[in-house]
Amino acid sequence: MRYAHSVTPVPTVPSVLASYQPGLTFLLEAAELAQELQRDVWDFAVEIHTLRSAELTSNNLRWLLCNGYAEQAIETTRPQAAQRTFRPARNLMLCDRSCFVLTPAGTALARREGFTLRKRGTPEQASPPSEPRAAQPKIPHWDAARRELRLGAKLVKRFREPALNQELILAAFEEEGWPPHLDDPLPSNGDTDPKERLHDTIKRLNRHQVHRLIHFRGDGTGTGTIWELRS
Repeated sequence: MRYAHSVTPVPTVPSVLASYQPGLTFLLEAAELAQELQRDVWDFAVEIHTLRSAELTSNNLRWLLCNGYAEQAIETTRPQAAQRTFRPARNLMLCDRSCFVLTPAGTALARREGFTLRKRGTPEQASPPSEPRAAQPKIPHWDAARRELRLGAKLVKRFREPALNQELILAAFEEEGWPPHLDDPLPSNGDTDPKERLHDTIKRLNRHQVHRLIHFRGDGTGTGTIWELRS
């Protein structure tokens, strides 16, 4: 019975894509530029905040991913790196480092639907300077150089003395793009029970916060850490 009123995807695609056109235009432009310059398409991967400024919601992006029209990866590029680097996205969770490219099927679809590339520099297509960041999910930021944990502009915690274990966990969260759950990244030293050490480190992360905006807790197994915003 569940298939009694089903239809094939093709007839519904144009009506769906009508609202996707601004975002798909960015993705198509990236694919065209990569092809023109004979570069890997990931060199021109489009950041999530750009697509959200083009009114693509998280579920719009998931629709493209599930239908095989786009691919997602998490950018890991360091400022001093010679080229952009990425790690695979394991699921449909999106974060502020998510980047997207069209698949061959997505490129063919966009071309078939007749999307035209925006003229570079035209005011009506320029990305608003502030809206993309406002649309991003609110996640912390660990500044290893300053040894500061922030949420937006607010300072959550500043380390004035070395705190190796706490800093390792914060660095791992930052590297992974602040997923909800993180496996224990602390190296084994053979002298301390790993579960007790992680438990102690999590407690210390919650202490002495300048603004108590983030709460860290264990995952119940003693092998992972969860972070969440305080209400």
